[in-house]
Amino acid sequence: MKKKFVVIFVALLLLFVVPAFLSASKGGEQPKEGITIGFSLWTMEFTFFQNLEKGVRDACEEFGYEYIMIDQNSDPQKMVQDINSLIGQKVDGIVITPVDPGAIGPVVQSARDAGIPVTCADIGKTGPVNALLISNNYHGGELAMEYIAKMMKGKSNNSKKVGVGRVQPQWTYARGRGEGFMAKAKELGYEVASEIVVNPPSAEGGYDTMQQIMSAAPDVVGVFFASGREAVGAANAVKAAGKDIIVVGYNGDPEELQAIEDGVLAATVAQQPWFIGYESVRVMKEILEKGKEYEDAEVPVKVELLTPDNYKKWAAEAEKRRGAPAY
Repeated sequence: MKKKFVVIFVALLLLFVVPAFLSASKGGEQPKEGITIGFSLWTMEFTFFQNLEKGVRDACEEFGYEYIMIDQNSDPQKMVQDINSLIGQKVDGIVITPVDPGAIGPVVQSARDAGIPVTCADIGKTGPVNALLISNNYHGGELAMEYIAKMMKGKSNNSKKVGVGRVQPQWTYARGRGEGFMAKAKELGYEVASEIVVNPPSAEGGYDTMQQIMSAAPDVVGVFFASGREAVGAANAVKAAGKDIIVVGYNGDPEELQAIEDGVLAATVAQQPWFIGYESVRVMKEILEKGKEYEDAEVPVKVELLTPDNYKKWAAEAEKRRGAPAY
């Protein structure tokens, strides 16, 4: 009888203690079980947000979290309803990519009152969010102007005039792109001869805005359009006008990469949407599992200038992360 008891005890020891010891000896971190992350996303219509969503999903999978994603379908009212739904489902954490940052304040407060931490993945924030993960937009604008100045060296055209296609004013954080560009232009001795908000924010809107810039400042030598589709539209307007104007975009969208390949767009500043999504969950993990304090924090995610010299390498690396071609 004693032998039988010893055998059972040893078996239980092997079953529970040894795996834990082996895991600890390997330095492995055991994921906390039973955590559910809810994600409210602006839209799955565009590549940028598809890649951002994959970053959130990949992080949840890696950390062993349950994952619920709800598409706002670009509707601010639905966004608020969806976040309330996630609160009602008692998720452990909420990630938001808001179509309207100004509308999330009250619902973020409701989540926090329920003990649910909230991170924003891109766009912006209102209310008591724990953290906002967002591209270093101001620096991206600086990179765009530096590239235009570099490309102008050695050219016979000595004009120092540039233009900017700005984003919609309600996109608070994205406005930093134009601000960084204009500050760097002034620093480098350039004049911002035309500054126009692109409306509508589309390829067609970019085309029309570029025509306005060329009309207002015929001797402009370079322009920065602070969003991808608009930049491609602007580059096509320059091509149609037969002018030699350096056009730089922002995002790293498939249309932009193709336009660089076609020799229409000079360069773009690429965001890292997969990393934004992934990091928003990593920060949530630190809050939920390690008790780390985040309160109204802004966590910058790096951007990268893509030119004809390096866009293919960047696209190949992006494809590995995303599991789909970058363009």
